Amino acid sequence: MNDTVTIDGEKFSADDLMLLTGEDEIKEPKGYILLVARALHNPMRLPWQLKNICNLCIKEEDQRDMRLCLIRVQVEAELKMNQDIQRFQQRRYVAQVIEILLFNELMLAPREIVEEGDVE
Repeated sequence: MNDTVTIDGEKFSADDLMLLTGEDEIKEPKGYILLVARALHNPMRLPWQLKNICNLCIKEEDQRDMRLCLIRVQVEAELKMNQDIQRFQQRRYVAQVIEILLFNELMLAPREIVEEGDVE
């Protein structure tokens, strides 16, 4: 699907909106979803969007949805990496940067294995 959806005069990829919302049909996406969609559409503009990302005030009940949105992008990028490595590396990077800025860590980051003798 390569359809676009126009919201407030701005065009968004229908596929991206469905991925970001985790839904099979497009409903009215929240502002933070549109911000991520803009960043995914043009990853090279991410540095200019950092102020908007850092100024996001996401309600506590929406924080889980935002995190899942970012994780879905990372999972999709890994699954489709062989189709277009540059595009999907950029998309994964965008999602990771936003997740770190908002949540201070990556949920999908590899963890170091702590051995019993190393714990103090």
